[in-house]
Amino acid sequence: MTITVETVGRDLHISLDGIEEPFIARPLPSRAGIQITDTYLNSSVGIADVEELTKALIMAVDGGRVDEATGRWEPVAIDEQVTFTRIGDELRQAEAEAVLMPAFFWQTVLGMDGVRAYIEGGEGLSGTLKAVAALSARLGRISGGGVDNV
Repeated sequence: MTITVETVGRDLHISLDGIEEPFIARPLPSRAGIQITDTYLNSSVGIADVEELTKALIMAVDGGRVDEATGRWEPVAIDEQVTFTRIGDELRQAEAEAVLMPAFFWQTVLGMDGVRAYIEGGEGLSGTLKAVAALSARLGRISGGGVDNV
């Protein structure tokens, strides 16, 4: 499977071989990006649960809004989750990962560098590990080869 990515205006277009239309992720406000980054890194060490991680990935592709009661970002309503719904309806799980992870890393402080690290790292688990290592290093969370204070 070959992934190609490009920015079109402010959006990230992610294309997979054999899928005609690209998957489009729109940029999140930086506060939402920080929240999904924290959620992802916390989930990688078992602090955040699967539901929170899923919400973060939905926001990475479809955006979010502030919950007035909690002040935290949450995914847009289900009927506005166009890209996430399309991923679930059209792609195998490995293909879904190939769209969700570039979108996630693009929403972080790494931006396109995170996307390139994921793709150049071989995509899948190896690409994710390479991009997470870059993200952790950028955020100063690596010490002695592990992730600290996540």
